[in-house]
Amino acid sequence: MEDDIGDETGGSGALGAIRAAVPDFVRKRFILKFALILAVMALTVALIGATATGKLSSQVEHDVEQEYEDLATQKATVVEKWIQRNSVSVKLASKNAVLTRDGDRAGYQIRNELATTGANLYGVQSIYLVNRSTSPASVVASPQFPFDTDVSAIGREWLENVSTEEMDVADVHTTDVHVVDGDNRVIAFVSPVQGTDDRYLVVEYKVQQLANSIDQDGISSRFTQVVDANGTVQVAARSSEILRQYGSEDALRPVSLATEESGPAGGSAGVIPRMGPHSQVLDEEYTVGYAPVRVFGSDLSWVVLVHEPTSDVFGFVQTISLWGRLSTLGGVVFIGLVGTAIGLSTTRDINRLRRRADEMREGDLDVAISSPRIDSIGQLYDGFDDMRRSLKEQIEAAEHARQRAEVSRAEAIEMNEYLQEKAEEYSDIMQQCAEGDLTQRLEPDNENDSMDRIAREFNDMVAELEKTTGQLRSFAEEVEHSGEVLQSSSESVKTASEHVASSVQAISDDAHDQKEQLEAVSAELDDLVDLFDEYAAEHDELDVAEPLDNLEEIAQTVSRVAEISEQTLAETELVAGAAEEQAAELNEVTQRANDLTQYAGPLSEVLDGFETETEREFFYPNREDGRPSDEGPISGDD
Repeated sequence: MEDDIGDETGGSGALGAIRAAVPDFVRKRFILKFALILAVMALTVALIGATATGKLSSQVEHDVEQEYEDLATQKATVVEKWIQRNSVSVKLASKNAVLTRDGDRAGYQIRNELATTGANLYGVQSIYLVNRSTSPASVVASPQFPFDTDVSAIGREWLENVSTEEMDVADVHTTDVHVVDGDNRVIAFVSPVQGTDDRYLVVEYKVQQLANSIDQDGISSRFTQVVDANGTVQVAARSSEILRQYGSEDALRPVSLATEESGPAGGSAGVIPRMGPHSQVLDEEYTVGYAPVRVFGSDLSWVVLVHEPTSDVFGFVQTISLWGRLSTLGGVVFIGLVGTAIGLSTTRDINRLRRRADEMREGDLDVAISSPRIDSIGQLYDGFDDMRRSLKEQIEAAEHARQRAEVSRAEAIEMNEYLQEKAEEYSDIMQQCAEGDLTQRLEPDNENDSMDRIAREFNDMVAELEKTTGQLRSFAEEVEHSGEVLQSSSESVKTASEHVASSVQAISDDAHDQKEQLEAVSAELDDLVDLFDEYAAEHDELDVAEPLDNLEEIAQTVSRVAEISEQTLAETELVAGAAEEQAAELNEVTQRANDLTQYAGPLSEVLDGFETETEREFFYPNREDGRPSDEGPISGDD
């Protein structure tokens, strides 16, 4: 289906060219396009039929022409064989020794021999032995003529014109057709008698026998003639036509073609499909096949001509051509009739479908769309009917949807009004809450779940905010109170720290003095010990060991006391430093407590602006009762 759509919309280059060539008024009407297609088909069939008929006719005509050419060649062969056979017969007969005899009884012997020979030859008109030594020539012997008769007396003057000087005993001279003995047309064969110089055997054959042999086709309209180069008829089925002029110069064209020595078809057989008409040949157009007669050793210039009216020769060709044209015409008419029937039927159904489509387009979806056809047109009807039902169902569904949409719209308008009213109500309450009245609450009315959920969540939020605000207020108060207590305590601690630092500093100073004194005593003891050692060394007799040991022990004790004093001094300095640091930190704590007190005051004032139902107490997780300590500031003694 997609391919069909693609072909219809896009098309190939050829289809595009056709669309461009066809006028729009034709393309807009199916019947005109169909008629144009039928015309093209009919023209194509006619062209193919005419071409095929023409080729078939040409082929058959060529075959007929070839047949006629072969027929003329066959008949020319018959003439050639007839002349050759008779020439051989006469030559063999001329070798008979009896023909050379002389004497009183020789004439009778020769006549009897010639009678026997003539009886053995078919179609002989006359046979005689001629002596050319006399003038004029005379008949030596013959079954038909008296002895020693001049040839002119028997109507054979033509013998005087036969050139025998160059004839050999193997030669046979063949004459053209001539008339003898009244109205007999014959062809004479002259052969020298072997063993003599002036005797010649002459045998005259009837032309009619040759005419019958070449004109036995059994077709009444066909006839064959033999014509010499001069246009004289030599052989014909009707003896009256022999020796008359064949025809005019145009009629002699096949004779010229067959006997000429040069040219593309010179001296060969052929056919002229259409000749004439010529009154001396045929009074209507005719076909003539021609073939030259060629006999070895003969100077005859004969041509065999086979004639037949063109209407008979090419009757089959004309029949084929006629039936081909009729078949082509019938095909064209059949295409036209069938195409017209199909086109009208298709056009009628398409127009009916178009009218139904127009009615559907105007809104009538109850129109009946059906067709008894089962082809593509019928399927198109079914498709349109399915489309009509589907469209009707869609319109009904759309109408129902529209009605539902109107109901929904009314409900939406009502809901919108309700939401607007509720939103204004909620907005007022929220505005009061925003201004500090946290006792206000949104009232759910169970009309809209979303609005009810908003109301509940807002109420929960405001309740939590109210609780938080109360706690913050309590916390601020506690912070302010604790800040004041812390400030007082930190000041007391600061004073105590300063006292501690002063005391530690005094202790440090005393420890330092004591350390210096102990170091001096230790040094003196060391000197004293050294002195005792020197003295003991000088006075060995004195026992100063024990006093010396006591001094050393005292010196060590003093030294240890000095070290302990030094450690005590260091620790005292550390304590003094820690006291100073604590004092500094207490100063910072005091400052922060002062700041906290300053911040807690304004916060308490702000929170006092919020209206709540109950006071909320802040829970202190570092006390068991959750309340801050009420103890006063830490004293300096602490």
